[in-house]
Amino acid sequence: MRICSLFILLIGIMGCAVLNQPISEIDVSHLTCESNPEFVDGNLETEGTFAVNGFVRKAYHLFGGESRRIAYSQRRYITQVEGNRRTEAVIKLDVPTYITYVEIYPGSRLIPNFAMMTTTDDPPRFDVAFERVSDKQHKDIEGLNPVRFRIGREVLYLRLGADGIEDKQNSAQGENASVEIPLKGAVIREVKFYGHQTP
Repeated sequence: MRICSLFILLIGIMGCAVLNQPISEIDVSHLTCESNPEFVDGNLETEGTFAVNGFVRKAYHLFGGESRRIAYSQRRYITQVEGNRRTEAVIKLDVPTYITYVEIYPGSRLIPNFAMMTTTDDPPRFDVAFERVSDKQHKDIEGLNPVRFRIGREVLYLRLGADGIEDKQNSAQGENASVEIPLKGAVIREVKFYGHQTP
Protein backbone atom coordinates (compact mmCIF):
# COMPACT_ATOMS: atom_id res chain seq x y z
CA MET A 1 0.00 0.00 0.00
CA ARG A 2 2.86 2.34 0.86
CA ILE A 3 4.58 1.61 -2.48
CA CYS A 4 1.31 2.30 -4.31
CA SER A 5 0.92 5.66 -2.51
CA LEU A 6 4.51 6.63 -3.36
CA PHE A 7 3.92 5.68 -7.00
CA ILE A 8 0.76 7.84 -7.19
CA LEU A 9 2.63 10.73 -5.53
CA LEU A 10 5.49 10.39 -8.04
CA ILE A 11 3.05 10.42 -10.98
CA GLY A 12 1.36 13.53 -9.55
CA ILE A 13 4.66 15.34 -9.11
CA MET A 14 5.73 14.47 -12.66
CA GLY A 15 2.38 15.69 -14.03
CA CYS A 16 2.67 18.97 -12.13
CA ALA A 17 6.24 19.39 -13.36
CA VAL A 18 5.07 19.07 -16.97
CA LEU A 19 2.24 21.57 -16.45
CA ASN A 20 4.54 24.02 -14.65
CA GLN A 21 6.93 24.19 -17.60
CA PRO A 22 6.78 27.53 -19.39
CA ILE A 23 4.29 27.78 -22.22
CA SER A 24 5.98 28.27 -25.56
CA GLU A 25 5.03 28.26 -29.22
CA ILE A 26 5.29 24.82 -30.79
CA ASP A 27 7.79 24.99 -33.63
CA VAL A 28 6.28 24.51 -37.10
CA SER A 29 8.67 21.61 -37.70
CA HIS A 30 6.40 19.58 -35.37
CA LEU A 31 3.21 20.38 -37.35
CA THR A 32 1.79 19.10 -40.64
CA CYS A 33 -1.43 19.74 -42.52
CA GLU A 34 -1.80 17.74 -45.72
CA SER A 35 -4.81 19.62 -47.10
CA ASN A 36 -3.56 23.11 -46.21
CA PRO A 37 0.21 23.21 -45.53
CA GLU A 38 0.04 27.04 -45.48
CA PHE A 39 -1.88 26.83 -42.17
CA VAL A 40 1.28 25.70 -40.38
CA ASP A 41 4.21 26.92 -42.48
CA GLY A 42 5.21 29.67 -40.01
CA ASN A 43 4.71 32.41 -42.62
CA LEU A 44 1.93 34.93 -42.02
CA GLU A 45 2.25 36.11 -45.64
CA THR A 46 0.96 32.81 -47.06
CA GLU A 47 -2.70 31.79 -46.97
CA GLY A 48 -4.55 28.50 -47.08
CA THR A 49 -8.17 28.13 -48.16
CA PHE A 50 -10.61 25.55 -46.85
CA ALA A 51 -11.74 23.26 -49.69
CA VAL A 52 -15.50 23.34 -50.23
CA ASN A 53 -17.61 21.29 -52.62
CA GLY A 54 -21.09 22.65 -53.02
CA PHE A 55 -23.39 25.52 -53.82
CA VAL A 56 -26.59 27.07 -52.54
CA ARG A 57 -29.76 27.05 -54.63
CA LYS A 58 -32.45 29.63 -53.86
CA ALA A 59 -35.85 29.56 -55.54
CA TYR A 60 -39.57 30.04 -55.06
CA HIS A 61 -41.56 26.82 -54.69
CA LEU A 62 -45.29 26.30 -54.87
CA PHE A 63 -47.01 24.50 -51.99
CA GLY A 64 -50.60 23.25 -51.91
CA GLY A 65 -52.82 20.62 -53.50
CA GLU A 66 -52.48 20.15 -57.26
CA SER A 67 -56.21 20.42 -57.89
CA ARG A 68 -56.55 23.55 -55.79
CA ARG A 69 -53.27 25.16 -56.82
CA ILE A 70 -54.78 28.42 -58.05
CA ALA A 71 -56.84 28.96 -54.90
CA TYR A 72 -54.62 27.59 -52.15
CA SER A 73 -51.04 27.40 -53.33
CA GLN A 74 -48.40 29.48 -51.61
CA ARG A 75 -45.07 30.62 -52.92
CA ARG A 76 -42.22 30.18 -50.47
CA TYR A 77 -38.60 31.08 -50.92
CA ILE A 78 -36.53 27.95 -50.29
CA THR A 79 -32.77 27.71 -49.75
CA GLN A 80 -31.13 24.33 -50.40
CA VAL A 81 -27.49 23.32 -50.15
CA GLU A 82 -26.26 21.04 -52.92
CA GLY A 83 -23.12 19.20 -51.87
CA ASN A 84 -21.67 20.09 -48.47
CA ARG A 85 -21.53 23.50 -46.80
CA ARG A 86 -19.08 22.28 -44.13
CA THR A 87 -15.32 22.47 -44.73
CA GLU A 88 -12.55 20.84 -42.70
CA ALA A 89 -8.79 20.60 -42.29
CA VAL A 90 -6.74 18.40 -39.94
CA ILE A 91 -3.42 19.42 -38.40
CA LYS A 92 -1.14 16.73 -36.97
CA LEU A 93 1.58 17.13 -34.36
CA ASP A 94 4.53 14.75 -34.59
CA VAL A 95 3.89 13.45 -31.04
CA PRO A 96 1.04 13.92 -28.53
CA THR A 97 1.68 17.29 -26.90
CA TYR A 98 -0.08 19.19 -24.12
CA ILE A 99 -1.55 22.23 -25.87
CA THR A 100 -2.63 25.15 -23.69
CA TYR A 101 -4.13 27.23 -26.50
CA VAL A 102 -4.20 27.70 -30.26
CA GLU A 103 -4.22 31.00 -32.15
CA ILE A 104 -6.00 31.37 -35.49
CA TYR A 105 -4.78 34.10 -37.85
CA PRO A 106 -7.65 34.77 -40.27
CA GLY A 107 -7.12 35.63 -43.91
CA SER A 108 -10.86 36.16 -44.51
CA ARG A 109 -12.88 38.84 -42.76
CA LEU A 110 -15.43 36.12 -41.92
CA ILE A 111 -14.92 32.48 -40.98
CA PRO A 112 -18.46 31.27 -40.28
CA ASN A 113 -19.44 28.68 -37.68
CA PHE A 114 -15.83 27.89 -36.73
CA ALA A 115 -15.12 24.90 -34.48
CA MET A 116 -12.24 22.71 -33.29
CA MET A 117 -11.92 19.11 -32.17
CA THR A 118 -8.92 17.12 -30.93
CA THR A 119 -7.80 13.53 -30.50
CA THR A 120 -4.73 11.56 -29.49
CA ASP A 121 -5.88 8.45 -31.42
CA ASP A 122 -3.61 7.46 -34.28
CA PRO A 123 -5.00 7.02 -36.81
CA PRO A 124 -8.04 9.03 -35.74
CA ARG A 125 -11.55 7.67 -36.17
CA PHE A 126 -13.47 10.63 -37.53
CA ASP A 127 -16.85 9.35 -36.34
CA VAL A 128 -16.07 8.97 -32.62
CA ALA A 129 -12.46 9.80 -31.69
CA PHE A 130 -12.53 13.60 -31.73
CA GLU A 131 -13.39 15.59 -28.60
CA ARG A 132 -14.89 19.06 -28.99
CA VAL A 133 -13.03 22.18 -27.92
CA SER A 134 -15.67 24.05 -25.96
CA ASP A 135 -14.08 27.51 -26.16
CA LYS A 136 -15.92 29.64 -28.76
CA GLN A 137 -17.43 26.50 -30.29
CA HIS A 138 -19.37 27.20 -33.53
CA LYS A 139 -18.86 30.96 -33.36
CA ASP A 140 -18.11 33.21 -36.32
CA ILE A 141 -14.58 34.63 -36.50
CA GLU A 142 -14.93 38.20 -37.73
CA GLY A 143 -12.10 40.49 -38.75
CA LEU A 144 -8.42 39.81 -39.35
CA ASN A 145 -7.12 39.88 -35.77
CA PRO A 146 -5.80 36.62 -34.26
CA VAL A 147 -8.29 34.68 -32.14
CA ARG A 148 -7.17 32.47 -29.24
CA PHE A 149 -8.88 29.19 -28.37
CA ARG A 150 -8.25 27.47 -25.02
CA ILE A 151 -7.45 23.76 -25.44
CA GLY A 152 -5.95 22.48 -22.17
CA ARG A 153 -5.29 18.85 -23.14
CA GLU A 154 -2.94 16.54 -24.98
CA VAL A 155 -3.33 16.77 -28.76
CA LEU A 156 -2.06 14.68 -31.63
CA TYR A 157 -4.63 15.79 -34.23
CA LEU A 158 -6.51 19.11 -34.34
CA ARG A 159 -9.53 19.17 -36.61
CA LEU A 160 -10.72 22.59 -37.82
CA GLY A 161 -14.18 23.10 -39.27
CA ALA A 162 -16.00 26.08 -40.80
CA ASP A 163 -18.96 26.69 -43.09
CA GLY A 164 -18.45 27.70 -46.68
CA ILE A 165 -19.15 31.33 -47.56
CA GLU A 166 -21.76 32.24 -50.17
CA ASP A 167 -19.98 33.80 -53.15
CA LYS A 168 -22.87 36.03 -54.24
CA GLN A 169 -20.77 37.94 -56.78
CA ASN A 170 -20.51 34.75 -58.84
CA SER A 171 -24.12 33.63 -58.58
CA ALA A 172 -25.84 32.29 -61.71
CA GLN A 173 -29.38 31.85 -62.95
CA GLY A 174 -30.55 28.24 -62.70
CA GLU A 175 -33.63 26.35 -63.87
CA ASN A 176 -37.13 27.65 -63.08
CA ALA A 177 -35.86 31.11 -62.15
CA SER A 178 -33.69 29.74 -59.35
CA VAL A 179 -30.41 31.34 -58.32
CA GLU A 180 -27.31 29.20 -57.75
CA ILE A 181 -24.65 30.66 -55.46
CA PRO A 182 -21.27 28.89 -55.27
CA LEU A 183 -19.67 28.32 -51.89
CA LYS A 184 -16.08 29.35 -51.26
CA GLY A 185 -13.83 28.34 -48.38
CA ALA A 186 -12.64 30.71 -45.70
CA VAL A 187 -8.96 31.66 -45.64
CA ILE A 188 -6.49 31.20 -42.77
CA ARG A 189 -2.97 32.65 -42.72
CA GLU A 190 -1.62 30.62 -39.83
CA VAL A 191 -2.54 28.32 -36.94
CA LYS A 192 -0.14 28.63 -34.00
CA PHE A 193 0.06 26.11 -31.15
CA TYR A 194 1.22 26.97 -27.64
CA GLY A 195 1.94 24.47 -24.93
CA HIS A 196 4.46 22.37 -23.04
CA GLN A 197 6.87 21.04 -25.62
CA THR A 198 9.13 18.20 -24.61
CA PRO A 199 12.77 18.57 -25.77
